[in-house]
Amino acid sequence: MSSRHGKQGPQCRTCFDLDQRYIPQPDRDEESCSYGQANLHWISSDDLKRDRSCASCRFLKSAFDTLLNSGEIIGIPRGSEIVYYIAILDRSNNDSADKEFLKRKKLAQERYKSSQSLMIEMRCSTRRIGKKDEEGTREQFKVEIYTPPGAPPAPWKAVGAAGEVPTNPTPEQYAKTIQHWLADCDQNHSICQTDWKGLNGEKALLPRRVLDLSGGQIRLVETNSGQREHYVALSHCWGKKPLLETTRRTMADHMRGIPFSRLPQTFQDAITITRCLGLRYIWIDSLCIIQQDKADWEQQSALMADIYGRCYLNIATTRAGGGHEGCISGRWTTTDTLQWADEFARQVGDSDDEESGGKHVTLSKIRKCAVKSYRIPEARQDIRIRIAIDSAHEALQTPRWIPMHATTAPLLPRGWVYQERFLSARTVHFHANEMVWVCNVSQRCECKELDGTPVDGDGWSASKDRVVKLPQNSNLKSIHGLWRTIVEDASLLDLTYESDRLPSLAGLATRFARYLPRNERYLAGLWEGDLARDLLWEAGGSTTAGGPHRKRDEKGSAPSWSWACLFWGGSGGSRSALKWEYETKPKLAEWAGVKTYKQDPRVKIISASVEVDGQNKYGVVKGGRIVMEGPLCAVVVRNPPRPPPSSLSNVITVQEPSLQLDYDTPATAASAGGTVYCLFIGSFDERFSHDRTPHISHQGLILRPVSGGNFERIGRWTQHINEWVKNKDLWTRKSGVHKVSIV
Repeated sequence: MSSRHGKQGPQCRTCFDLDQRYIPQPDRDEESCSYGQANLHWISSDDLKRDRSCASCRFLKSAFDTLLNSGEIIGIPRGSEIVYYIAILDRSNNDSADKEFLKRKKLAQERYKSSQSLMIEMRCSTRRIGKKDEEGTREQFKVEIYTPPGAPPAPWKAVGAAGEVPTNPTPEQYAKTIQHWLADCDQNHSICQTDWKGLNGEKALLPRRVLDLSGGQIRLVETNSGQREHYVALSHCWGKKPLLETTRRTMADHMRGIPFSRLPQTFQDAITITRCLGLRYIWIDSLCIIQQDKADWEQQSALMADIYGRCYLNIATTRAGGGHEGCISGRWTTTDTLQWADEFARQVGDSDDEESGGKHVTLSKIRKCAVKSYRIPEARQDIRIRIAIDSAHEALQTPRWIPMHATTAPLLPRGWVYQERFLSARTVHFHANEMVWVCNVSQRCECKELDGTPVDGDGWSASKDRVVKLPQNSNLKSIHGLWRTIVEDASLLDLTYESDRLPSLAGLATRFARYLPRNERYLAGLWEGDLARDLLWEAGGSTTAGGPHRKRDEKGSAPSWSWACLFWGGSGGSRSALKWEYETKPKLAEWAGVKTYKQDPRVKIISASVEVDGQNKYGVVKGGRIVMEGPLCAVVVRNPPRPPPSSLSNVITVQEPSLQLDYDTPATAASAGGTVYCLFIGSFDERFSHDRTPHISHQGLILRPVSGGNFERIGRWTQHINEWVKNKDLWTRKSGVHKVSIV
């Protein structure tokens, strides 16, 4: 039988041939619901044990016995043994539809010599010695086999080189790695220097206040106007314990000096790293912004785009969930893959799969394992095995799934940190697994898996690459679409104070304003230039248990037409994400459709205004109004129907079944009243590669009357234009145009 590469020779039918001549094909179950996940060829430990004539089998058996005998992976009850299954992952198989991204990634990996370790999926369980049946507890996770730096190449093509990640590095070791990354970026990435390095090569303007670390002291200093110097900015999670803060009362003391021992551990670690890098200044928000001073907070929060944009380096304490946890300590990862699989199984209702024998599989608890490598005895040279540390990679590539990485990266789900990642030209993340570098051009990490990869993200989430390229983007539709994606991502994140939802994006809004038409106004998280389109956000509150809820404040709140009128994120009791249609997002899979949006010509924004609470026009909003006109109808949702307001005396009434009513919150769904009003705004045309027939849907706002002749938004409606919808059901064609004031 000819091999994969057309050669003749012996082939092992048990394992993946590590010379890559033959890869066993997995058993395919056509009825299985894989949701795009690749079928894998699973090899049992019993099979590896039996096939001693194959060098690859002996090597793999030795590798996994070494890892399991370390005691890091799974506990073994007395009288039991570990049973495991492995499946080799084909790292070259990438289903992304973005061919340009793959080309850039390949070129970058060739230049940076990124990780080529052998990635393997592993399942572990236990069974009683002498018994056939496995016990219920299972764990599933990835491991990698590789040669460390400086070691000779492995005798198998499938085993490549990767970076070694020390378990407990010193501050000096951290700094040495960061300095290497900084030097490469300084020499090769001019776009990363545009903010912190002026046209004439001078250093960046310092923020109004910074911590001066010179002379072995730590002092808060107020800088002179025009003073330039390199400085570090800190991205950190405050946590639940009180942090050391600068207030009007403590400011003088902090300017005289702050004892190192008084600082929380996270601040101590960041200052230690800054000093090891040979830098004098660091900016930390709780110490450099005067706390409990509304005027100073408003002024400084409005300058976040400049503070983080001009920093020489942003240190992100990604692994720390609070200021007292620190970011310099032993590295660890988790074996929680099966927890995700169980959640997936629950969602698709697959509780009686064949693999578990129709029985409930007891999940293991999330287990913390030290990031540590083990030399494989069967190999004559230095080849190692470790639990894969790709949690850091996944967390930083997919903002839409950040909440799933809260265990190893508790900083990332925090709302304020989101914009800091985009605004800083260069960020080094202290993740629980390893350090990860992200600049305006590329990414790097200690294990070298990310080295040189583009910062494009996963496509569905906002990407740093697109934000960096705003100056070259003259397509206003694309810019507005990117902003909507940013808000979608940010709606998933947590804030201690929900009133910070708009201020936490103020820095990004400031940057976007530079590249939009000069007179385009920012209106409570929406942009005037595409306002009607921006109004078509969906909260999903009527279908999500514990969905977002509307906030009410005696001092006022964002208007009902703004997404900022709702509580979002975990702190608001919800993980429901804000959604807009995705016509400006790339087509990421062959089955995905391409959407285009067209606003109805009868829709017109007559006026729009917001009332800002304070001086920051991108900050807290306490009221607003939009006056607009467009086709409008009344919908009776329950009896008895309510008579229309006098201003809508001639509005037509339509039946609800042809409309999909998505209310913003469970409360508004329950209290919508007898009659609601549907304002038509625009249509979406979706086309698929396998079906050129256009799939058209109409969308608009669900409104209800409030006092003063005004209306408030309570949801978004959709009408899918299918064959069964007759012309008489298309109320949008025959409805009259009405003017409404929405508050």
